[in-house]
Amino acid sequence: MPIRGRLATAAAAAIAGLVKAIGLTMLAVTLLVVAAPSVTEASADEAHASADERAIRDAVDQWIVALNAMLNGDPEPFADIYSHADDAYYMGAEGTYRVGWDAIYADWQAQAAKSTGGTVTAIDVHVMVSGDMAMAAHITRGQVRTPDGSMNENDVRETSVFRKKDGEWRMVGHHADGIPYWEEAFDQ
Repeated sequence: MPIRGRLATAAAAAIAGLVKAIGLTMLAVTLLVVAAPSVTEASADEAHASADERAIRDAVDQWIVALNAMLNGDPEPFADIYSHADDAYYMGAEGTYRVGWDAIYADWQAQAAKSTGGTVTAIDVHVMVSGDMAMAAHITRGQVRTPDGSMNENDVRETSVFRKKDGEWRMVGHHADGIPYWEEAFDQ
């Protein structure tokens, strides 16, 4: 092949490579442009969440902070997020049922005194707000140290009820149940 032909072939190959690279770049840009609205939509949905919904999500975050403190011996953070009202209630995953702030806090103090460490996180948080009442449901996933020192991994279903009073949301009810119990009960 004459030199001019080889140069033309090389130039054509270079141009084809450039077109391919540009094509891939354009494909990537197109994918970003197409995908961007879904990211933007999620952000817009989050931006449209009411201030009350955001406040309840923040309260769930504070609940998890309080649980982690209790698992490490400190029940005090519960006092900041839970209502101190006589009609507040707590139904713990271990089977307790307490009504009134004094009984609830005494339960948490006893749990904290027995706690030997652990960490939890909330996943799949679902929030509903209606007027001055709200609820949040989620799974609390964690690792809790047992008295023998081993770590127990578990998931707990939790539902919390909140009441807005004087512009502040406080937890007035909480129910938790351990998922493994129900799995074992119905697998038999």
